[in-house]
Order: sequence, then structure tokens, then C-alpha cells
Amino acid sequence: MALITWNSTPDYDEFGIDSFWTCSDWTTWHKKLVEHFGKNTANEIWDYAFAQSTNLSSNLDCNSFNANFREYVKKQGLKANNNLVTQVIGASTDVVGGAIGTTSNVASGIFDTINSVVGGKNLKRTISIVLIVGGIFGVAYVYKAFKK
Repeated sequence: MALITWNSTPDYDEFGIDSFWTCSDWTTWHKKLVEHFGKNTANEIWDYAFAQSTNLSSNLDCNSFNANFREYVKKQGLKANNNLVTQVIGASTDVVGGAIGTTSNVASGIFDTINSVVGGKNLKRTISIVLIVGGIFGVAYVYKAFKK
């Protein structure tokens, strides 16, 4: 984790293996912006920057599986680029977590388990791996079909 100040530039999650800001990095940056600019301006800057993320970036975890992040965003009046998919996933993890009594731990645990099983650092990488492996099997199937 790099040192984050009010004038840090967000490290967006790009396609492939790369570095990117975690949910807590985004939270830290917002706190630094508030200290420097005040809440209203900080929220405008943060909202704009967060909205520049792509749909399948690491921010999908922040918006859907990370209950602590979603709670912080709500309390601060931020507009994390929630779309219908992230809202449904977030609500689902809240229901599961509420039933067990530990929303944050369950949601984070589910995401961590998926990542550790697949070996990916984020959902986008996992999807990329699945598509590549699926493509390899598809090519092999077509090759065998035409070889007969």
C-alpha cells in the first residue's frame, strides 16, 4: 500500500495483472480529501474519481462484497458507482451475513474464498482466466470435430 495523501492520483484496476487501489485505499483518500478540502468538495472529487473505474475492476468488490466500504460510502454521502448488479450482490451478501450475524466477515470471506480457490487477486482476473481456459477447450473441441 502506497502512502496516500489528498493529492494522490487513484490507481485504477486495468485489464490484466496490475496494481490498483483497494477499498481501504479509496477510503483513506476520501479522509485525506476531507481534511484538505472539506466534506462537500472532497465528496465531489471522490465521486468523480471513483466513477472512472470500470465495471469489472477491483471496485466491484468494494461496491458489492465489502460491507465496511459500502457502510462508509453511505455514511459519508458518497456516490460510489453502484449499478444494479453491485446493488443486488451487496443486498444478497447482507442477507446472508445478517442471517449468520456477521455481514462483513461473511461477505469478505466469500470473496476471499473465491479468490483463493481460483488464485486470482480480483474478479476481473478470475473472469479472464475462465475465458482463456474456456477458449482453449473450445478450440480443442472444434479441432477434434473437424479432424473426424
